Amino acid sequence: MRCKQMNKKLITGSNNPQLKAYWRTRLGVTAWQHPTGILTSRRLRKGHGPLTVVHFKRLSLRSMTRALCHPKQLNRLEVRTSLAFIVGPLLFAIGSLWSLMEPGAVEISSATLAMGSVFFTAGGWWQLRQAQIAVEKLPAETENWQWCGLRCALTQSMGTVLFNINTFFLWGWAQPNDIGWLLLAVLPNLLGSILFLISAADGLIEVGHGKLLVYEPNHLGWWIAMVNGLGCLWFMQSALAALPNHLPEQSVFNADMAARTTFLGSLAFAVVGLLSLAECSEDEITST
Repeated sequence: MRCKQMNKKLITGSNNPQLKAYWRTRLGVTAWQHPTGILTSRRLRKGHGPLTVVHFKRLSLRSMTRALCHPKQLNRLEVRTSLAFIVGPLLFAIGSLWSLMEPGAVEISSATLAMGSVFFTAGGWWQLRQAQIAVEKLPAETENWQWCGLRCALTQSMGTVLFNINTFFLWGWAQPNDIGWLLLAVLPNLLGSILFLISAADGLIEVGHGKLLVYEPNHLGWWIAMVNGLGCLWFMQSALAALPNHLPEQSVFNADMAARTTFLGSLAFAVVGLLSLAECSEDEITST
């Protein structure tokens, strides 16, 4: 079954009267009915147009690969967001792996993690900016807080800022006092991971239209939400393993587990970046 993309110029203007809520649950609105088709939350915030016949572009693995390899334009926010979410997680993966292989090279691993957090935050900001632009296209009947797409982008962006605080603190303050370590390392890491989990839940609700778990293997957005959720779970496990276990000493429950799960979560987020890069071109190729 083929989907036809509608011209995205049809979706312009503030409080768009052409859009009517199509999928609405207690957790928010996930799709709107447009005169020419269905506009899902994810497609709205990615700047894509409505689809006819089905609510997502059906792609085979071959088509997904072609979409990934399709030329990209760096002036598109979604492209810059995807690239940032590839580079940042890869730097996180290198930094965490380095800390496992060379426990004494704390400064190098901390610096790599801090640099990775900058790209994470850039990606989070650009993703939030996409959602802010899309908010202007919502119909008057949809409150901003009802849109899971905006909640997803906002909580993830806030989480990346907290990871900035955590990583730059650990890089710049080699021997912190106990209070500083708790407030600027442990707490931001924990809160950032919680915000990532909230964002992941909204992302799953967004593609599942009110359901946390659906099965849509031909849907790039579904793969992105699922792999992102896995990465967020690993980051949460890392934050829990890095909680203090013997105050006032600055020791954690399991430093090796924290580094390993950070590594795994970072790889998952890098895959999300690649999938998102493919999603940028999903409307520009023919399904096969």
